[in-house]
Order: sequence, then C-alpha cells, then structure tokens
Amino acid sequence: MILDRGICTVYDIKNVASPGDMPKMTLTPKYESWYGELNFETVPKDAAMQEMVETSARIRILQNRSITNHNIVILADGEQYKVTRAYHGIDEESGEPITDLTLVKVVTPYDIE
Repeated sequence: MILDRGICTVYDIKNVASPGDMPKMTLTPKYESWYGELNFETVPKDAAMQEMVETSARIRILQNRSITNHNIVILADGEQYKVTRAYHGIDEESGEPITDLTLVKVVTPYDIE
C-alpha cells in the first residue's frame, strides 16, 4: 500500500498539572509517519457480539509497536482522533512492517505541548 495521504503525528497524553491541582491533560509528540487511508465500516457487521464502537477513520502507517489504544493521532485534516485499536503486522503487497490504526474523532480536543 502506498502511504501518500499525508503525515500523521501520534501523541501520548500527559498530565502537566502541578501536584494537588486538577489534572490538565496535554499531548506530547511520540511518532510521525506518512499514512494511507483504509476502508472501514461505521458499524461492525456482527454488532450484537461487539461493544458499541464508532469508527471515524482507519489508517496504515509504518510500523511502530509502541503505539497503543492510549494514544491520540492528528491527521492531515488537523483533527484529533483517539486510537481504539492498533494492529501491528506486515503489508500484503510490499512485505513491509506496518501498523493499522482504528480511530474515533475526539470530541473535546487536547492542548498540544
């Protein structure tokens, strides 16, 4: 697959509040990669057997096994997305190691450090 849709940045969520203060979550850069868009369904085929999961986008990036469902991604559109699933595998066409991310749009955007 050709990763030519744009550059995505993966962030960690970090609490920058002083001790004793209310938590203040911000984003800290973790990884940057070109990405390609994958096809997806907004509702799973067998919804009765799965949790209610909304999908906003699916993308493929160069493999980074440190990416988990605790990360936030910003795509070329400037929107923030929460990673709900990260699959680490091999691209069928090129044989390159890849990471597929399932994303849901963030309702209240985080500040970026």
